[in-house]
Amino acid sequence: MPVQFIKINQEENRLMSTSPEETAAAVPSAPSSTVSSVRPATPARSPVINLGLDVGTMNLVCARANALGKIEVSSLRNVFLTVDDVNIEGMDLSKISHARIDEGVFILSHDAYNFANIFGHRLSRSMQKGMISPEDINATDILAVMIRELLAVEPGARPGKCVYSVPGDPVNSKSNVLYHRNILGRIIDEIGFEAEPLNEATAIIYAECADSDFSGISISFGAGLTNVAVVYKSIPVLEFALSRGGDWIDDNVALSIGTIPNRVVAIKEKEFHLDRYDTGRKKERKVREALGFYYKNLIQFVVKSCLQELDRRDLDLGFPNRIPLIISGGTSLAGGFLDYIRAQVEESSWPLELSEVRYAGDPLSCVAQGCLIKALKQ
Repeated sequence: MPVQFIKINQEENRLMSTSPEETAAAVPSAPSSTVSSVRPATPARSPVINLGLDVGTMNLVCARANALGKIEVSSLRNVFLTVDDVNIEGMDLSKISHARIDEGVFILSHDAYNFANIFGHRLSRSMQKGMISPEDINATDILAVMIRELLAVEPGARPGKCVYSVPGDPVNSKSNVLYHRNILGRIIDEIGFEAEPLNEATAIIYAECADSDFSGISISFGAGLTNVAVVYKSIPVLEFALSRGGDWIDDNVALSIGTIPNRVVAIKEKEFHLDRYDTGRKKERKVREALGFYYKNLIQFVVKSCLQELDRRDLDLGFPNRIPLIISGGTSLAGGFLDYIRAQVEESSWPLELSEVRYAGDPLSCVAQGCLIKALKQ
């Protein structure tokens, strides 16, 4: 299948305040013996680049260590628009992120998101409910184009290991992650990296829980799924997913109000608060009010489901110390979200003693950072 790769406009890189070495140094590792030896000088080799990749339904995020030893993050919207032959006429594609696959032309990422909101088109996704979409024959090729762009290495560097995120198997649906995990591994291998999967929620513990000896609970509120992990000293005790997330909110709000989901997303990402819906025009106020209803319902559902899964699996979770509950993911960034989930946790009979309920340092990039930390440790 012929695919033409076109340069994609990425979001501006962000430099994180800690180096991967500082964080990764605390990750438990096997002791090594010391051996003294004298070796002849060898020519300098090209640097090996290790990466962390968060493959999300709404965003693709890559983390790497830059020349200063800091974590550098870049991202792409994981969305596209199909352009038919009629619309191509007169369109200057030279400044638009796009790809040609077979006879089709697809506008990609941030450009697709902007075009869709301006002209009222419904966005297409290469992924649905946290996994590769089964509804579009081009989904895998489009995803490969964007991953290739994010994982590009500078001339002279050599691809090393790329640890990439995968969801857990959803407990409230029949889907499983096997096909998705292996397709992503094949895409990354073909780019030249050694691919290794890591559960999305467990990656958050790698990024956020050095102070608690890499023990904690993480809940990642993504677009397609909500992922949950319970981890003790970097070892997963429990990993699962729930097939509700930001898309579930957007689709239900759009259906209730009579609009399209990506316009709901545009309002949601514009200073939205769970309990404030009195700003903007009448239609926007109605969307904000509906968003508040569905956000609270999602939080209630997730907390209840976590308690049910802990009870159903009858795990002996007698952790010797209190552990943190880390909240992350783009869906969690709404105003009032953290306060509401704290209240729900406090009102429930939580089986584990929690030291705190807090956000990840950067809820949008911590999964990629956790994947990078694991890649660097190996």
